Amino acid sequence: MMEFVKGAIGIKKLSILYVGIILLGFLLILNFSTNNAYAANQVQISLTKVLSNTVDNKGVDHTLPKGLTNINELFNIPTITNNDTEVLPANTGDNKGSADVAVLTQYGQTNKVGAIWSKRTQTDTAKQNYIDINKRQTMSMWMFFGGVDSFGGADTGDGMAFVLQNVSDNAFTNAGDTSKVPGEALGVWGAIISPIDISIPSLAKTAIQKSWAMEFDTYPNFGDPKDTKTYDSDFDQYVNSGVNHIASNYPALESTYAIGDRGAYMNHDNLITSIPTTSRPTNFLTDGYWHHVTLTWNPAPSGSTEATMTLNYDDKNMDGTPKLTSAGKVNTKVMKVDTTAFDLNGSNKLYWGFTGSTGLSSENNLIIFESIPSLVEADTTTSIIDETSGNREITDATTEAPNANVVHQGDKVSVNYDLNYLTGSKPWADINATIKLPDKIDYSSALITYTDDAGKTTTETIGEFSGMTNNQITHKLGQSLYKTGIKSANIKFEGTVNAGTTATETDVAAAHASFYGNDLQKDVMTKAFVIKQPNKITLTKTGKDVTTSFNKEVLLNGKVSYSDKTKTVDPSKLTVVANVNGEIAKTSMNSILASGSTDTFALPVSSQLFSNLHEGANTVTIYVYNNDDYNVSDVITYTVTISGTVSLSVNPESNFKTTQSFGSDSIIPRADDWSIGVTDSRQKGATWKLYASATPLVNGNNQSWTSSKDGESLIFIDKSGDTDSLVNNKVEISEAVKSQTDSQVFDVDNQWSKDNGILLERSSFETAGRYTSTITWNLQDSI
Repeated sequence: MMEFVKGAIGIKKLSILYVGIILLGFLLILNFSTNNAYAANQVQISLTKVLSNTVDNKGVDHTLPKGLTNINELFNIPTITNNDTEVLPANTGDNKGSADVAVLTQYGQTNKVGAIWSKRTQTDTAKQNYIDINKRQTMSMWMFFGGVDSFGGADTGDGMAFVLQNVSDNAFTNAGDTSKVPGEALGVWGAIISPIDISIPSLAKTAIQKSWAMEFDTYPNFGDPKDTKTYDSDFDQYVNSGVNHIASNYPALESTYAIGDRGAYMNHDNLITSIPTTSRPTNFLTDGYWHHVTLTWNPAPSGSTEATMTLNYDDKNMDGTPKLTSAGKVNTKVMKVDTTAFDLNGSNKLYWGFTGSTGLSSENNLIIFESIPSLVEADTTTSIIDETSGNREITDATTEAPNANVVHQGDKVSVNYDLNYLTGSKPWADINATIKLPDKIDYSSALITYTDDAGKTTTETIGEFSGMTNNQITHKLGQSLYKTGIKSANIKFEGTVNAGTTATETDVAAAHASFYGNDLQKDVMTKAFVIKQPNKITLTKTGKDVTTSFNKEVLLNGKVSYSDKTKTVDPSKLTVVANVNGEIAKTSMNSILASGSTDTFALPVSSQLFSNLHEGANTVTIYVYNNDDYNVSDVITYTVTISGTVSLSVNPESNFKTTQSFGSDSIIPRADDWSIGVTDSRQKGATWKLYASATPLVNGNNQSWTSSKDGESLIFIDKSGDTDSLVNNKVEISEAVKSQTDSQVFDVDNQWSKDNGILLERSSFETAGRYTSTITWNLQDSI
């Protein structure tokens, strides 16, 4: 058998094949005797079957994930020797799915390479595909690494690498003839193509320069301990033997590589050798299933060059629901990335994509892209708000807040889905929402509210709501989201909690919703929650309805008790919620206790505390809830009547300046003793107008002022210079709008200059003496 050995890899392959034949024979005998169908072995299958979008007749599911189309417009396939990469359009040829499939390498195609890169510099800016290192960027995709045999996956190779680089959209391992590039390089790492005098600098120079890579390695490479520094390196000597692994590093840095007594090896940063959510925890890549991957770039903080890349591997099921570990977590790894490695030279854009390779082993390395961050980056979140318990958001229960996930029978709640556009070159358009609403809620309304970049809102009804079955709705949003124009959408369903049972507690499971649109697909889950039957809190109204003014505070009293008489009222654990004409405020009952009481509160209400108070009758509703379990009382109602006033104060005697009784026609100015003030204690926004009229001026001898006939001497000049006589004539001299909540004083005469306001007009000659007139003031509130 030794005559067939070409190196360490040859020995490994031959020994595995031998063992495999023996074990296969055993399995065939066992199958014959027990009549079992061993579909679970999942040996590698053809690309045609992988893309068939059907359930295999042996029970292996070949359904294809959903994803994006038009991938060829966004990615470039490099023109390199032996590049096996191609993009299979949706619903075309072997690809029976609804998304484009990028095929990096194929099963049965040995000694091949693969690469696909984002088109960063194409002319159409709306289609430029890159990573902006200064922004949060989310890349999500489905990945397939081939099947496995029953011996640990040794027949698969060699995997793929996700790469960020600043070279070009034709980048690849620089080793001259790519037909000689070993599979272990995955098209990105340094490649050993000469057995003579291996050196770290030469190894690093053959890698993709200005890059950072995360490998998904399906073939562990271990050198022959008897044959050092050969074509076959020992790249994975410090990785557990025989397992798939994920790791990262900088391909062009010498620190990524080292030389041991069995040849060159790679330093594996952020090493992952097991994923608990997969069907084969050690061969978690090559288990014959599609795996969802989410990669999130978070920019370096100001003044730093250290960004992070967060990997969530196998984080979603095919139906869009999250895939969690037994501890309820997603498989997550946060990796540091030093941006100086990219030699950006003032730029902020990187190429991104995948490389791959096969050696003597092969596999179907496939990708279905789900999001392109340079085109659309958006957030989709969901929340359940318990409106009855003070608009509290339902969250996961914790040791500190064990009832954070609790609602009560009869509570009014809303289920919200919020879509927020962040960055990108294209709108998030044609968004199809498929929403499974949480159970045990009687839904009464559904509405979409869009908000644009100026804060203006518009609404859209969901017509499918009236015909909803099984709490599920499918609806296409009528508006696109973009960084200009409409930036966000809130989809709100309101209803009443109804467990339909008298059981003490009812669990309600999380529910899934998807929002699939052009260039971005998002999935979210509502929080699971618990419905409890309320331990009735009784709230009794112990005061009377009141009448007051805007600037005066009143106290509204309520007494708390429990239907369970053994339960003691603890005011430190109760929150009082007041609703004044739609304005809601919350406060601890402990802070507003009535004097000497532990079960009665005195809630202060005034225009300073509640801006929604208006003149006339105001409805104030009050209830309390327990901070421990969010149990809610019944509601009490007060009517608070605001009786505001507007009043006038004037100096009872005001004068004009003394002047000579002869001279040219002129206007006599006011003396300094004028005082006209309006005090308004009504609601903010109230208006008033002030009018004045005057009797003719006469002196002590009952002689009239002779400036004009009928003694029309008192005049009013407005700021525009228009003049009206006040004598026997009602003239508007001032008006205002109350601009504050507190009582407001308007100094009317202080707003006049020496040339306007109430003035005295004289002729060329008046009889000397003291003249008097009576001014009648008329203050009117105005609508």
